[in-house]
Amino acid sequence: MSDTAKAKSPSVQEDEETGDSTEDEDWKKDAAPEDDSEGEEVELDDEEEEVVAVSSRKGKSRNSLSTSASVSTLRSTSGLGSASLGSTLSKKRKQVDVGALDCAKKFSFQPANTPEKAEMKVPPSCDRRERILENAHLALTGDLSERFGSRQMEKFTFLGQGRKDAKGRRPADPTYDPRTLFLPPQFLKNLTGGQRQWWEFKSQHMDKVLFFKMGKFYELYEMDAHVGAKELDLQYMKGDQPHCGFPEKNLAVNLEKLAQKGYRVLVVEQTETPDQLELRRRETGTKDKVVRREICAMVTKGTLAEGESLLANPDPSYILSVTESYPCNSTKSQDGHTIGVCIIDVSTSKFIIGQFQDDPERHVLCSILSEIRPVEIIKPAKMLSAETERALKNNTRDPLINGLLPSTEFWDAEKTIHVIEQYYSSSDNLTASRNTVGVQNNVSSLPDLLSELIEAGDRAYALSALGGSLFYLKQVLLDDKLLPCAEFEPLTCSGLINNMRKHMILDAAALENLEILENATGGLSGTLYEQLNHCVTGFGKRLLKRWIVRPLYDCKAILQRQGAIAIFKGVGHECAMQFRKDLCRLPDMERLLAHLFSRCGENGRSKSVVLYEDTAKRLLQQFTAALRGCQQMFQACSSIRALTGTEGSSLLNDLLSPGKGLPDVSSVLDYFRDAFDWSEADHNGRIIPLEGCDPEYDATSCAIEEIESSLQEYLKEQRKLLRDSSVKYVNVGKDTYLIEVSESLRGSVPSDYELQSTKKGVCRYWTPEVKQLISELSKVATDKESILKGILQKLIQRFIEHHSKWRQLVSVAAEIDVLVSLSIVGDYFEGPTCCPTIRELCGPDDTPTFHARNLGHPIIRSDSLGKGSFVPNNINMGGPGNASFIVLTGPNMGGKSTLLRQVCLTIILAQVIHYLMSTQVFHHHIGQCCLLTALIL
Repeated sequence: MSDTAKAKSPSVQEDEETGDSTEDEDWKKDAAPEDDSEGEEVELDDEEEEVVAVSSRKGKSRNSLSTSASVSTLRSTSGLGSASLGSTLSKKRKQVDVGALDCAKKFSFQPANTPEKAEMKVPPSCDRRERILENAHLALTGDLSERFGSRQMEKFTFLGQGRKDAKGRRPADPTYDPRTLFLPPQFLKNLTGGQRQWWEFKSQHMDKVLFFKMGKFYELYEMDAHVGAKELDLQYMKGDQPHCGFPEKNLAVNLEKLAQKGYRVLVVEQTETPDQLELRRRETGTKDKVVRREICAMVTKGTLAEGESLLANPDPSYILSVTESYPCNSTKSQDGHTIGVCIIDVSTSKFIIGQFQDDPERHVLCSILSEIRPVEIIKPAKMLSAETERALKNNTRDPLINGLLPSTEFWDAEKTIHVIEQYYSSSDNLTASRNTVGVQNNVSSLPDLLSELIEAGDRAYALSALGGSLFYLKQVLLDDKLLPCAEFEPLTCSGLINNMRKHMILDAAALENLEILENATGGLSGTLYEQLNHCVTGFGKRLLKRWIVRPLYDCKAILQRQGAIAIFKGVGHECAMQFRKDLCRLPDMERLLAHLFSRCGENGRSKSVVLYEDTAKRLLQQFTAALRGCQQMFQACSSIRALTGTEGSSLLNDLLSPGKGLPDVSSVLDYFRDAFDWSEADHNGRIIPLEGCDPEYDATSCAIEEIESSLQEYLKEQRKLLRDSSVKYVNVGKDTYLIEVSESLRGSVPSDYELQSTKKGVCRYWTPEVKQLISELSKVATDKESILKGILQKLIQRFIEHHSKWRQLVSVAAEIDVLVSLSIVGDYFEGPTCCPTIRELCGPDDTPTFHARNLGHPIIRSDSLGKGSFVPNNINMGGPGNASFIVLTGPNMGGKSTLLRQVCLTIILAQVIHYLMSTQVFHHHIGQCCLLTALIL
């Protein structure tokens, strides 16, 4: 398939002499489920949809390979097949025990024992899930092998020893691409049109599960059906072809399930109705008998932007694109290397880009991996060094691997610059605020960070990593959705920004052994993050994680944060609690806004997709939720302004000063409040704009009022003409504004009165004047309805124009949320607390110092110690009369590593929060925390 935003299946023209039907119904007829439970699973909301579901998925015995003449023929003969259906199904039940077909439990994957498969060289892009999909057709066991095995061995010989990729290359070929499949011409010749269309999509995406849209259902065939049965608990349909499916309304749920389990899912949508197909056949003379379909979404664990898991878990699912400065066959592994990375969070449209020098052990890269735990990795295939590959393997948790071809897919810096300049100079993108319209090859049209990377001239590897990620986003149809309003941030792993250190460096050993973000099992129990996390918003929790892994280094910044936390703990405590109350029920605004911003690059489900569910109503609910959320955040942040005059509030002053930190969005919110009634829109499922919101709508509304006024004036004239005040307008069915006259006046009506209907005692007429006014009214009403359908998109586009303000508002709200959270951390500490005293080193003769009295443990609690209690420690390192280090000896389980972790966590906390579990803490600011291993003497 094409990698463009809309990949179309090639038109299929059948040779009439073969007699093969190409109707979509060939794959829908006889699709009875294995038992009655499937009928319950696909039951729709109303009787009309239920009839459609039954007619499209139930009927005669299943046989996808049989042909039919047409849809009308199927419908006319469907009743004739009922007699044979019972006997056929009874025979099927004798051959296969339906009760034993619990596919989710019985189905298992086993490797094929074929010589060529054993010799297959799996390229870097082919991970475990891809190999499972590749061998799914050969991995049937038990009842499934008995049912489907013989057919697969007979029909799909090209999937076994004879397998080739789309270009005819064998698995032993170094350039073999397992993502594609060569389809023998004879095999294609024997397929119906619908089957051929499916195989044409599948042959280009063998590493993905296809959700193939047919009517109101998404269908899974062949090897994909086995995945659906095993992972989604779908029931197989009758027949010897593996086939299962689910209704349209379950798409989001099933997409999320497969993506979270590590599968790549391709959504193939129907972009043409049967009526549109028939019209196209008449107009163009084409022989196509299959409706058009397009690839409209490609979903993975890292590209999942909606779902229950995102609502429940605020943690981002990062995609990491990585490259380095030399080929994998270089022997200079002892030298330092430049590594470029691009980290993407699809759910928030955030890109983090940078490059850094790393040592042979890849300590910096390992630290990044330990922090972000990417769920997907993009890399140039077979080009990374063994050391980098080892770091990627040992510091991640089973991510999806996407190996791209160097240069052609994983772009170099030059190609990347050309692409992004071309993109941001396009006048079709929503980047007018960046002054990009009509600009070609102009660096000034780019986002600031991209301009800096290009102008620096020595950021080739960072740009190349960005290029690899852009190509991948293009593959998964997300480039146009993310880039227009993307947020670009510099990578801060080195702790250096603008040649000045801002943060303490925590290496991978510190992050993992101190259990900063996650424990050894990947959970939160006992972690520093769990101890500090009292945030009420998802975006606040994500910011807190960034603060924890990047403790402040600059003493001035540390003192400013301490002052803000002290205010929220003291005089501002009531304001802080009200702020938490106001924001505790907000949705994840950062993700919700990013989802709305993606509407400016309309892609994925294209406008021509045939849908039966009301997606516009859901979009409206998201839009009103975003408006309410922004209003709530602005009001909550504004209420904190009263604290800006308090002593030590310099950080709050910077955060809440209008135009400096907190954006002034009051006028924008006023516009949307005056545009439509938010509550009424939620209730009715559509927007009725208030006067002044949309000039076109106002004009059509005025035109309708004028026409209705003319109709009333005309009625008055007719009453006067007929001398009867009882003459009135009535509506009968689709006939409106019928002039109803008493039957006694029938002989008195003018000759231009056209009789339309009669009723006992009355006659109903139209006149040329009324017909003309009705025609005008109908046209204007149609225009008004058309405007109403587009009003939501217009308002969303107006909302997106201020995307930088909304993002800044979220940023301010997140920072206040974290500060308030840190202000109440001390309430959960046991024992005395104090504010640490931190100062900078005054000169070369000033030695680093750490002193603590009655130091408690930041994480260990008395309830976890049983009957015992934690004994506080006094620690003195550095300064007059003290050694600069401590050698601690003792028996195993004597507390050596506990003390080590206690001191390290205390130093980190001192440069993150305000209060510590101690009566006194004094130390110089620390630039790097490396966890040392205990030395056993």
